[in-house]
Amino acid sequence: MALYAELGVKGIEICERKLSTDAARAREQLAMVHEAGLVVTSVQPRVHALFKDFMCPDLEDPVRRLGHYRQTIDLFAEFFPGIELPLVTITGQAPDMNFQLAHRTARRLYPDLADYAADRGLRIMFEPLSPILMNNDTFICTLEESVQLIEAVNRPNFGLMLDIFHLWREPSIFERIVELKDMIFGVHISDWPADEPRSPGDRRICGEGCIDLSKMFAATEASGYKGAYCLEIFSIDELPDSLWKADPADVINRSRTGFEQAWEQRQ
Repeated sequence: MALYAELGVKGIEICERKLSTDAARAREQLAMVHEAGLVVTSVQPRVHALFKDFMCPDLEDPVRRLGHYRQTIDLFAEFFPGIELPLVTITGQAPDMNFQLAHRTARRLYPDLADYAADRGLRIMFEPLSPILMNNDTFICTLEESVQLIEAVNRPNFGLMLDIFHLWREPSIFERIVELKDMIFGVHISDWPADEPRSPGDRRICGEGCIDLSKMFAATEASGYKGAYCLEIFSIDELPDSLWKADPADVINRSRTGFEQAWEQRQ
């Protein structure tokens, strides 16, 4: 947080996994965010998938998993009231590749979760993931399936996390984003390696990959979205040029430069 203040970063998405598992200590850490003056733009819950996923592979029962999600809702509703803070969710793996069951379960359980969040002043945003993560972290990896799920849940506080890295290759993506209107609750940004990823975590700094970010930003703006654009600094330690091994200030500054250039070029 000290580095963010030094660099003039004003907002942050909180990954709950980086908070202590001790409730008292986690509250102290969230208080530090308040004290630093950072705006919390969104939250990645510790258990954010409906079914088991790479981040939490040991807990299988979706009802129990959403029980953990409700605990996250309670925690963040306590610390960040009145701002309709959005929390991310993904599907996880379809159990035994039973996609019919997985879709039915999502449509059955997500409405109650959305209502629980709404009662506490929070929103939930569903994030479709790239097909490279199919059957590992998701069983929904297209924008159209995501829209169908959001419409089936049919709650005003249940919308879309538009992650550019995951959706940039979809047909007619620019026109489709414009049509989403107020369904978009948040935007994740990063870039795709021009010679393809070496692992699911291999991403590029904004402007140093092959995504047409300026067109993505233009489409998102045209949809009416006015919220935060959240930088995701994904990588893995094993890569020789891992972003996680680079100087954090340099990564942030290069990312901001790439974002600002693409933003200025949008049309």
